[in-house]
Amino acid sequence: MKKESAELHVMWHVNCLLHAFPITIVTTIDEQGRINAAPYSLVIPFCSSPQNPQMLLICNKSWHTAKNIVATGEFVLNYPRADQIKDITKTSYFYPEGINEIEFTSYTTMAANTVAPPRIVECYQHVECRVHEIIRPSNKQINIVADVLDISADAGLYALPRLEQVRVANAPIYYGMDEEQQHIYGNVYELVREEVSEDADTKQDMIIDSISSNKVCNYKETVY
Repeated sequence: MKKESAELHVMWHVNCLLHAFPITIVTTIDEQGRINAAPYSLVIPFCSSPQNPQMLLICNKSWHTAKNIVATGEFVLNYPRADQIKDITKTSYFYPEGINEIEFTSYTTMAANTVAPPRIVECYQHVECRVHEIIRPSNKQINIVADVLDISADAGLYALPRLEQVRVANAPIYYGMDEEQQHIYGNVYELVREEVSEDADTKQDMIIDSISSNKVCNYKETVY
């Protein structure tokens, strides 16, 4: 099959990389204690060691989230559900500094276990973080490497088998924006449990949970 190279422009990571991004809502507070909430997809584990668990958050340095994290050193990653798309989108609007985006949604907050920014009650999982290092790869971007202080979830979720955890969480997937600047979301609707062959090099009894397909929708709401 013939292949074509893409030209890299602003937001190339969303426009050129056609793959599923996770969705988190990052809660922070400013130096006056005012809450800010905003959705982020460039969030991944940075260090997988249980002795030094860390997350990486990639952010535009001019956004309120980045400014608050630089000022206070703390944030919470909240993982929403696919049926919360309208509320997720509302947290993406550019409100004036100091405005709490959560007040424009149906979300509510609760105290975190280890940091000052709150958790969002209706999200199924939360990762509480404290800044370890800030990397500045460009004049507009900061990459925040943060120590994981606590991971919590809805009571009973961790006790379920892995496939059932995925079904109950109902996590959304983000595919970027279309030509009309509308967000494109999806969600997992079919899961496949695939056993590793006994002839595999690992020689271990491993189970791989894989996604066989995604349900995609174009959520038509203008981004301001």
